[in-house]
Amino acid sequence: MLRAIKIYGKMKAPQLILIAFLGVAASAIIIGTNFIDSGTAAGGDDASELSSQLMIILQFAALLSFYNDKTRHLDAWLVTQSMSRRQLLLSKMFWLIIAPIAFAVFLDLFSIITIQPSEWAHAVRSNIINGAFSLLFASLVLGVSLVIGPIWQKVAGSMYLIIVFETITHTSADQMLSKQYFINDLMTSVLAIIGISLVALAISYYLVEHVGVDTEDEPVRLSYLKWPVVIFVFVSMLILQLNAAGGLLDKLLLPVILSITTFVFVFKPKLSWER
Repeated sequence: MLRAIKIYGKMKAPQLILIAFLGVAASAIIIGTNFIDSGTAAGGDDASELSSQLMIILQFAALLSFYNDKTRHLDAWLVTQSMSRRQLLLSKMFWLIIAPIAFAVFLDLFSIITIQPSEWAHAVRSNIINGAFSLLFASLVLGVSLVIGPIWQKVAGSMYLIIVFETITHTSADQMLSKQYFINDLMTSVLAIIGISLVALAISYYLVEHVGVDTEDEPVRLSYLKWPVVIFVFVSMLILQLNAAGGLLDKLLLPVILSITTFVFVFKPKLSWER
């Protein structure tokens, strides 16, 4: 396993260095912008914003690096180097999920402790919360990218998941970042989020051996997940529409359209107007 992590890390070294540089540059820009706008360093609520923004930037860069593997067919080549698919998946988890989150936490804490050490406790709190949500998001995107075949559909699925994830979790994240959110409730919520993330990663770990190379052009690479994908699109969009203005029919319109569109792409029904 360590060999697989080293091989993948060596292959991705230029991109990982670029991601790290991007993180350093982003933190400098965010802190500098805060100085210009308010005349103070990032602290208090700004500490959580810095942590959140850094993780978003680094995860987005890691996501691009992940999809770059698909365009270069790097996965297929690495499997020929005495590396199993599960070892490759664990290597991706380490370098493209755990490493960016850990680096973002390091940059944020280093910045806060260096510039405004009095806010270190709030910075630790915000990093724990943002790190947990980032892990959950990354684990879900990994699962989506594993199940979906064509690269453009992987990207579209990830973008849709970003919208759903941000909308559903935004209020929860704000509540957890509130100073009125007690420490016992905080740790319970964080452990629950991490637990869900680990379950999602475990499912991906199980499924990766059942996804063959011959299914890379399939919209959904596992036949028994086709209907769950369609149902997920309908239910998630319906949840997003519940808070929208209008009557029940108006709220059902977009979920129905998107689920029908997903059904067409997933099942590829043969439509004919000939009798």
